[in-house]
Amino acid sequence: MKKSFLFSVLLITSLNTFAQDKKSLEERTVLNYSYTASEQYEKLMDFTHPKIFTLVPREKMVEIMQRMTKGDGFVITIAPVAPRFNFGEIKKIDDASYSVITYDLAMKMRFTEPVADSELDFLLASFKTNLKTDDVTFDKRDNSFNIIKKSQSVAVWDKDSNGKWMFVNNSDGPIKTKLFSEKVIKELGI
Repeated sequence: MKKSFLFSVLLITSLNTFAQDKKSLEERTVLNYSYTASEQYEKLMDFTHPKIFTLVPREKMVEIMQRMTKGDGFVITIAPVAPRFNFGEIKKIDDASYSVITYDLAMKMRFTEPVADSELDFLLASFKTNLKTDDVTFDKRDNSFNIIKKSQSVAVWDKDSNGKWMFVNNSDGPIKTKLFSEKVIKELGI
């Protein structure tokens, strides 16, 4: 009797903890995305996993984000479209928890100079290839490209995240291999 009672208490506690983890993951993901969309990069850095700042200082990251969205001759904004988050399973790997989050990222890239008809096909093909999406259209009257692509972030809960879900964009390149072990990359399928 005592064993079954103890087992029931442990099961309820673990289910409640999982539900809280999932709920806090969802809440922080929405905030993380809203800071990105509203260009509040200082606040966004509070949701970025601290290990990133061992590779690129926080101030430099803010500067990079600002330069990426306001370049020479163009401005990129996140379109007000629901991102449709898809949360992967929360996986415990070694001493950390992870979840891969996939979502729609809708962007508008507006050029300050008119895009010439002769450049249009090249730019459309270039955006499709580089951003890995077929959902790219050009709005001539607005002189902008509307782009919707699947994006992915990895949420991390570990000793460095101060008891909160923190995020890393999942993109190819050296940052991923410097932040995550081979085991984590393999088990998350990233």
